[in-house]
Amino acid sequence: MRQQTFIKTLGFSLLTATLLVGCGGSSTDTTGGMGNGQSGGNGGSSNQGAVSNILYLRDNHANYKEHGSAQIPAPVKDANTKSITWTIAATTEEGAIKLLEHLSLMGEALLNDENPRAFDKLFLMEAYMKFNKYYTTSYERSGTNVVIIKNAKTMCAYNIISAHSDVVSSDFFGKGDIMNDYSTIAEGILASSVCNDVRSSLETYISQRQRSRGIM
Repeated sequence: MRQQTFIKTLGFSLLTATLLVGCGGSSTDTTGGMGNGQSGGNGGSSNQGAVSNILYLRDNHANYKEHGSAQIPAPVKDANTKSITWTIAATTEEGAIKLLEHLSLMGEALLNDENPRAFDKLFLMEAYMKFNKYYTTSYERSGTNVVIIKNAKTMCAYNIISAHSDVVSSDFFGKGDIMNDYSTIAEGILASSVCNDVRSSLETYISQRQRSRGIM
């Protein structure tokens, strides 16, 4: 209930803060991951020259908490609506901006058919789902707070973004780990019945895109 109240309050403040969008305060239809490693794909990026904030986020991962709590940020998931909500509080406004910039950069990469972390099947599967519009993402910032909302259209897509949110919560925000490989988790989701309709396409996508682990 506390988180729902915060989201409603944040939404109102974002609507009334007319200068917020100009400084990167909100965006839609993008998604982000940890974002290190090689990128591959057919599309070019329209955000060339942008610098990833992944090293800043890694070094400062302990400065991000669940809103209203001292705990690491954790996704709030609803399988019935196939939605995931994050409410993340940064220690400083700079930290919140850095997080939002990272989400924007990684989101643009996926929308341009690129593959951050091309060594990892889980991130490849999420990239496929994003590029093919199986889920949408919106995120907003108000001061030191960032809210991220993802909505999937299928249970296969939901299970993929759900697994992604879990590993980001536990390993990235919890440990500052940006190099683990979650391909085993991806293989379990891919083999599940909810992915029957898209399994062949996902397997082809992975075989064409997967690369050796890259250097940041």
